[in-house]
Amino acid sequence: MCGSGTSFVPISEAAHLLETTEMRVLMMLKKNELQGKMEDDAWFVDRSSLQLCSKPKAADIVKPSGCGGGCGGGCGGQ
Repeated sequence: MCGSGTSFVPISEAAHLLETTEMRVLMMLKKNELQGKMEDDAWFVDRSSLQLCSKPKAADIVKPSGCGGGCGGGCGGQ
């Protein structure tokens, strides 16, 4: 792992460090791809689990049949 220590960062900071969205970070927590904890109704991510040397890419969330979806843009997944 690239990170060190056991400090926790808010989801917004984790998303910034991983160059992704807060929603993606939540999904990564749900899939146990990241380690975290909930305190005072907010999630915090273990900085050492961020593995900054292998940031998630857009391809990690793109479905084989098209984009990650949700926008309803009618682009046909292109």
